[in-house]
Amino acid sequence: MPGSKKLWISIIGVILGIAVVAVAVVWATPVFKVNQFDVRGNQHLAVEEVEEMTGVELESNLVRVDVHDAATGVAQHPWVASATVSRSLPNTLVVELQEREAVAFRKDRDGDHLIDASGNEFVIDTPPEDSVELTGDLESGSEEMADAVEAVAALPPEIRAQVRELEVEGKDALNFHLNDDRTVFWGSSNEDNENKALAFETVLKMEGQHWNISNPDLVTSR
Repeated sequence: MPGSKKLWISIIGVILGIAVVAVAVVWATPVFKVNQFDVRGNQHLAVEEVEEMTGVELESNLVRVDVHDAATGVAQHPWVASATVSRSLPNTLVVELQEREAVAFRKDRDGDHLIDASGNEFVIDTPPEDSVELTGDLESGSEEMADAVEAVAALPPEIRAQVRELEVEGKDALNFHLNDDRTVFWGSSNEDNENKALAFETVLKMEGQHWNISNPDLVTSR
């Protein structure tokens, strides 16, 4: 029995030794190389741009890639809300990202400032088709802008695409101008935004040039 026990200890030692050597070889030499990237979740960013932001080159040792640093590099782009990077053996680096949604924008001397659903101006870029221009006396970061963005964000993308601009005439006076020159007066941005969004969608299907949905339970037209 003692001899058998020593034999098993020797076998286990050999197995562990082989495992250590294998890990060392994989770590020290490029057994698994980065031959391709798998980029997921990008809509505005090109795949090549995302690959470059990882800082990882093709033929790099996949096992030694610092996935945290790679994800941090991608997340620094203003369009990116969050990013994760992982390895997929034998040869793929997977990049999963979530882009910001530009629900609105405002024009300025240096270009169009895109605004996300949280009211943050995050980049100067070409506005997406379903984003709404904010006009009126607005200051970046103001309460009026936050209210306007809340109203816009309450609308689904397919409805926002029919809006030319949201004119902020005052804190309690948000007025939507549609692409077909109709107007929808929203009033103030408040806890009734969800019901107003439903009313907005309804009046788009009805005859009438100027609608008032400030009270979604009592919609009027003139």
